Amino acid sequence: MLLDNQTLLFSLVLLNAVMALSLTVVSWGREHDSLKKWAGALALESLVWMLGVLRGEIPDAMSFVLAGTLFAAVQSLKLAAIYEFGGMAWSRLQCLLPVILIFLLLVFLPYEDVRHRLAYSSLIYGAQFLMMVQVLRGTTELRTGRAWWLLFGATVAILPLFALRAIVSFFGLYEFSMPDSTLALNPVQLAIFVALIMVSVMGSTGFILMIKEKADHAIRALAMIDSLTGIFNRRAFMERAEKEYAMAQRNKLPLVLLMLDIDHFKRINDKYGHPTGDAALVEVARILDSRLRKQDTLGRFGGEEFCILLPATDEAGALALAEKLRLAVEGTPLVTERHTISVTVSIGVTVCLAGCSNCGMSFHKLIDDADAALYQAKRDGRNRTVILPLGCVDA
Repeated sequence: MLLDNQTLLFSLVLLNAVMALSLTVVSWGREHDSLKKWAGALALESLVWMLGVLRGEIPDAMSFVLAGTLFAAVQSLKLAAIYEFGGMAWSRLQCLLPVILIFLLLVFLPYEDVRHRLAYSSLIYGAQFLMMVQVLRGTTELRTGRAWWLLFGATVAILPLFALRAIVSFFGLYEFSMPDSTLALNPVQLAIFVALIMVSVMGSTGFILMIKEKADHAIRALAMIDSLTGIFNRRAFMERAEKEYAMAQRNKLPLVLLMLDIDHFKRINDKYGHPTGDAALVEVARILDSRLRKQDTLGRFGGEEFCILLPATDEAGALALAEKLRLAVEGTPLVTERHTISVTVSIGVTVCLAGCSNCGMSFHKLIDDADAALYQAKRDGRNRTVILPLGCVDA
């Protein structure tokens, strides 16, 4: 045959050792606890298969107990790594119990009872993989990209093989002799070995790519979020606004844009200091965000200026909400360690009617109208809402 058990075992040793070393180097000195646990699992798995390669050099009974217990520990470490990646606390009992059960099984079952050893151990290992499947499937935070499918698919694929090995072993459908036992190269054992290679490659690749996707997502989020207020920055707001505008035009729905500016913000900075000015920005953003609908979009447009996009809102609704926001800011004093000050905002409002035909087919027309309304509010004395005659007309 082209394949023999020693070749397969040595391939698993080399594969897992190289991957464990690579992950250790990558995660060294960084806060990747889940990656470190996965690297540790691969290192232990390499040792498991090395015990198979060294069979005959050490007593079989000892190698079976060590290999079986370590293999259970491998799956427990991978389960803990998945939990930590998802930001969840992992149960020590859930991870340790299968290891303890395997150890007791292999120590107290007679060494000659190969059939029951394989059957019961297959059920315990299968239960470990099933726990991984349940965590992967049941945790939304883990399913943020396509890499999840690699790990999930590899884990699911091995479940029926362990179930098949348990059935084959328990009912004696293959005769396992002691010289071969778990290393016997029958179709079931061969399928298990190939599946384990697949799990090592696909599963580990999937887990690594999941970490990369999570990091990429965090970077994209940082690029979209204003670091001070925690709301959309100008770039992210404009991207969202362009999409909302196109959707409103396509569905012939009204769209409202509010532009808000903190009154006398420079005076706040000069009189109370920039930390108080920053606190004012954070508090105003909080007040606005807490009073908006889920479908509304809030962003910091620059400096002390904010923008709010209100889909499917008419002129009356826009003015009512704008006044509600203005009064909420005015009625919430800013309390700092040294000062208690009043903050007010001026608001400019513009409305794009359903099916309007004079916006120049661009969201920038709404920005120009809202900006003009905002400056009119400031000229009229600040702390007020102004809506100018519409710059778009109904089609």
